[in-house]
Amino acid sequence: MQPMLKRALYVLLPAVILCSAFLGLYALALTGGANTVSFAFLIGFPMIAGAVIYYFKPKNQLNTLWGSILWLGGITLGSVALSLISGLEGMVCIAMAVGPILFGVMLGGIFMLVALRWRDKSHGTLKAVVAPIMLLVALGYAKAPQTTYTISNTIIIQAAPSDVYAMLQNIPDIAPSEVPTLPSHWLGIPKPTAAVWEETSSGAVRHSYWGDGIHFRENITAVIPDKHIAWDFSFPENWIVDGIQDPHITVGSPYFNVLSGSYTLAATKTGTQLTLTTRTYDGSELGAYAKFWHHFFFEDFHEAILTVVKNRVEAL
Repeated sequence: MQPMLKRALYVLLPAVILCSAFLGLYALALTGGANTVSFAFLIGFPMIAGAVIYYFKPKNQLNTLWGSILWLGGITLGSVALSLISGLEGMVCIAMAVGPILFGVMLGGIFMLVALRWRDKSHGTLKAVVAPIMLLVALGYAKAPQTTYTISNTIIIQAAPSDVYAMLQNIPDIAPSEVPTLPSHWLGIPKPTAAVWEETSSGAVRHSYWGDGIHFRENITAVIPDKHIAWDFSFPENWIVDGIQDPHITVGSPYFNVLSGSYTLAATKTGTQLTLTTRTYDGSELGAYAKFWHHFFFEDFHEAILTVVKNRVEAL
């Protein structure tokens, strides 16, 4: 066997085994009902994985700083890719989790590096191995409070409030080309396709349709013609096809919900200021990290909808 091929197998074989092993452990955690939406899991599990990955780094290979980072990052991204290919995770979940996972893996690798050096110098391996475990326990208690976010975006439309208000009630047949392609769409989130206003015996309902068969309801709670529309969201069974929303953070779960929304119109010297607001619930206890993703997705949703309204009204 050629030396280069032998060296490649010496590195790749343990890499494949580690990727498969971590994927299997993650599948077992999901089967066992582990709380995967927590810092203890998002950081703690990768820390332990990082320590194991570094420990099994092939001897006399990848000994530089960048080599170690390549080993740790390569195994991690390989495991993440397998979770996507196998269907255990979706693209949205991976995008949200890959940052904390990589951070935890690198931190775990540092702990193992320290542990190995302490073992060689002072037989202090146990102290170093206990450190990440204690940090994992601490992360379990370092929880941010459950909270709600109010997310608003505003756009100026060169038209009278009455024209904008009429458009907000019914927005039929939205073509994909009418909606700007935003970062959330790169992650597989569909674009809006229509909004239909319906008067029922129990009150007005605005039906919102998005690509891939998505359909949810906005139960109207307040209307001031030409000034304000407010609603509560309703997500009936099978409102979305499998594979789009994250399987662990579904709408209405203990970790995440979409509560209510509103349009507010204000006349300006040149037209109308239109503000779209959504209130969301965050029960993940992930603090600023969860807040970032709430704003990331809903500001994209708002921009897509506001752009369509502006372009259609101004084209009248």
